[in-house]
Amino acid sequence: MQAMPLSLLITVILTAFCILLSFFYGLFTRNYSTVDRLWSVLPAVFVLIWLPGFIDNPRFIIAGIIVIAWSIRLTRNFALKGGFRMEHGRFSGEDYRWEVMRERIPDRMAFELFNFFFISLFQLLLIFAFSLPLYLAGSSGKPLGTGDFILFAVHILFLVLETTADEQQFSYYSRRAGLKNDSSGTEDTAITRRVNLGFNTFGLWKFSRHPNYVGEMGGWIVVSLYPVSAGLTWFPAGLASVVLVALFIGSTILAEDITGGKYPAYSAWKKSTPPWIPFTLPFRMKARKDFWNIHMN
Repeated sequence: MQAMPLSLLITVILTAFCILLSFFYGLFTRNYSTVDRLWSVLPAVFVLIWLPGFIDNPRFIIAGIIVIAWSIRLTRNFALKGGFRMEHGRFSGEDYRWEVMRERIPDRMAFELFNFFFISLFQLLLIFAFSLPLYLAGSSGKPLGTGDFILFAVHILFLVLETTADEQQFSYYSRRAGLKNDSSGTEDTAITRRVNLGFNTFGLWKFSRHPNYVGEMGGWIVVSLYPVSAGLTWFPAGLASVVLVALFIGSTILAEDITGGKYPAYSAWKKSTPPWIPFTLPFRMKARKDFWNIHMN
């Protein structure tokens, strides 16, 4: 039986350590966002750990650079949202969804089981799994081909899409906060009414309820295809990207349930706008027209 390469073994051990760290930090502090802080960081750390063994592999180098750029972007975003905020020597920033889940699972023992098996174990194993195709692609000595350059271009496109969507979301939040703090009695224009809906309908968000999710999932689906361009099989390397899409389906349902509870117009927006890729927009034109007529006039 062939021994596991040292760099791969290190990342396996690191993942196991992070699972325990996430679980026990949540258990003792009741802050369950350790996995959120690690989500954007670990793939880049994996790339850097694997890098010495693949320093002469251009496929791994280029794909790794794109992943590191993704990591920097997402880490910055989570920091801007307060995810790395600290008080009294420990993290106080937390993803809003965990507070909702604590309310839905009030029994402490049940929630800590959820903490271990889903928040910590499942999600951190998933991070390792959807990063692993980079290692597999790096292990191949097949020269770069047209397929690789297509994947690089699509990977960058998804990164640009996600970055643009996030920046538009931050811009919307800033505009919404500005209106709340504006006591000058500014005229209630159509733009003001649109901002006051409570959710973003500008830019990419006008055509998709979650364009940032499209960029996130698309990027990791591309990563799952790098081994294919390197001459390897897609399965099981690509299975993690399928699981990731399933996770985003659940995340979309939860996030929209929370948003719908806050903003009355959101149920109508869901009917008029696709959740991810806007393929169904032509079939929603009546719902979109009704939405704008009701909420903008």
